[in-house]
Amino acid sequence: MRRFLLISASILLVNYCYGQKISTADYSKIITTKKVMLTRQGSEPDSLMIPVVSANYPELRRALSDTNLFLGDKLDAVVKRYQADGSGITSFNYAVTFVNKDVISLELYYETMGAYPDNSQEWLTLNIHTGSAYPLSKEISPAGLDWIYTNYKALLKKRLSTDEDALDKDKVDDSYIEIYKDLTTSTDELTPDVLLKNYIFTAKGIIFTTDAILPHDVKNFEPDRKWLVPYAQLKPYILPGAVVLK
Repeated sequence: MRRFLLISASILLVNYCYGQKISTADYSKIITTKKVMLTRQGSEPDSLMIPVVSANYPELRRALSDTNLFLGDKLDAVVKRYQADGSGITSFNYAVTFVNKDVISLELYYETMGAYPDNSQEWLTLNIHTGSAYPLSKEISPAGLDWIYTNYKALLKKRLSTDEDALDKDKVDDSYIEIYKDLTTSTDELTPDVLLKNYIFTAKGIIFTTDAILPHDVKNFEPDRKWLVPYAQLKPYILPGAVVLK
């Protein structure tokens, strides 16, 4: 788990840009990082690497407040819960994958302890000035959004089919076959609204993903849900008022 956080932390050293760029020096004027150590007797310390937004961007600062980052809890509540029994959020980190003068994309990385240890990610693409989610519909035409949705579903179903075909059906019981039926049904029921709100801009293109649906004991059967769409493939669909895609 610590290796995972070290890798994600290294991403912070890279300034991903496309379109209207902000220099590395300017980047630090928007967000800096505060490290909060989590300590508990008898355990190795963990840490929270928290984005601190400049007071010059009050709405973005509000969007990345403690309660929004920590699932409704304030920072001191997260620390006290960890100190009490080692549960809740046990590690946190983030990476900025894109930033320009109007838009920022971030990945948030969580490690948690409940009935069992777990890790997860959350993606945010925000308007820097308002702190609100930045809709992809401001960058890409309806035809382009439909192209993304259709191709994502087709790609995910292909990955599911490949994974299922790789099963040795003589050595697994019917429950494993049911897992793939559930995954396929979930893909069939995926709506554009769900897919198109879960994306981030990066240096090479836009990455899309969808939430995992399987319980913890069979989560290894989840397909790879990430899809990178290079910016060049989206050129036919760029809107005139786009501030990221050019």
